[in-house]
Amino acid sequence: MQLRLIKTVELNQAALLADSVFRKSGATSMKELFPLIFRPGLSHSYAAIADDGTVAAFMGLVPSTIKTGDAFLNVFSIGAVCTDPAFRGQGLAGQLLQLCQSHAAKAEASLIFVSGDRSLYTRAGCVPFGGTQFAELNASSAHALAAAAGEEWTLRPMKPGDFFAVNRLLNEREAGQVYSPGELALLLGAEAYAGVLGLSQRTLVAVRDGSIEGFAAVAVPAAAEVPAPSAATAVEWAGQPSAVAALLAKAALCGGVGTLQVPVPWQERSLLALLRDAGVSLSAGANSGTVCIADRAALLRQTEGCRKGLDLSSVQDDKELISLLFDPASPLHTSDSPEESEAIPLPYMSGLRFI
Repeated sequence: MQLRLIKTVELNQAALLADSVFRKSGATSMKELFPLIFRPGLSHSYAAIADDGTVAAFMGLVPSTIKTGDAFLNVFSIGAVCTDPAFRGQGLAGQLLQLCQSHAAKAEASLIFVSGDRSLYTRAGCVPFGGTQFAELNASSAHALAAAAGEEWTLRPMKPGDFFAVNRLLNEREAGQVYSPGELALLLGAEAYAGVLGLSQRTLVAVRDGSIEGFAAVAVPAAAEVPAPSAATAVEWAGQPSAVAALLAKAALCGGVGTLQVPVPWQERSLLALLRDAGVSLSAGANSGTVCIADRAALLRQTEGCRKGLDLSSVQDDKELISLLFDPASPLHTSDSPEESEAIPLPYMSGLRFI
């Protein structure tokens, strides 16, 4: 058994293994949902290769850059982790995780985000992180939110000609994944998170005075497959808070949608205020998945300009450092006011770039 970087010619076999584990017969292939894993150009992923050349286990590893304030974090994300049933019980996933962590550290990445929270990851130092308010819009609160957002918006499906305006809105967020135009186009078409949920993705824009000022991608039930109203989920959004609110309200009021779940990172205070004023139900939680530190020195270097004078002297381990840096409710913060949180904002990780 070899455990190593996967070769390009082996990625098709890895995708078939992932399909057998995660996808039902006839469902969209993982290769199509996750092009950054299975059609990456230059792969960072690892596999266990049996003596006969079979991909016995696989762990997708994908690099990205997160913008937070004026800082940029170089990070990796782990996903599509799977083992052939014939090779389970040999600890292959744990060994692949160690290789991925070593790979990220050598690349001087600061963090590794994982889409799961099972013991495989928590044993390796992955912990919950960040802060998120989970909003749930029903018909009543959606109508109230639409009224609060105002009537100056023209809301319509996104068109190809909107692309550069949408990309600009996404890259102007206080905290978000950094998208190149080509990567954004690829991910909008892949519809990864919607596909994982068995939903369809709708992309909408809000226009005022001829200018696109809001964007939202929402995972909704396919109309032909929904006999009764069902739950939908907001995947990604950007732009003026009132424009985003108008788009979310419209999505929640579409036919076939019973409720719309919206995970709002803690730093999006203006949007959260609009949601609260509209009577939208909110519950607090963490970000999506778990995270571990890839390289502590790289993390401190990459966050140096946005730590806002945080005192690191009392930090004893990686879990405390992650809490201090990214959790607005961390007991390690010196500020007593949530409005003056010293936490570094992060995007919600189950967005367009979900791995």
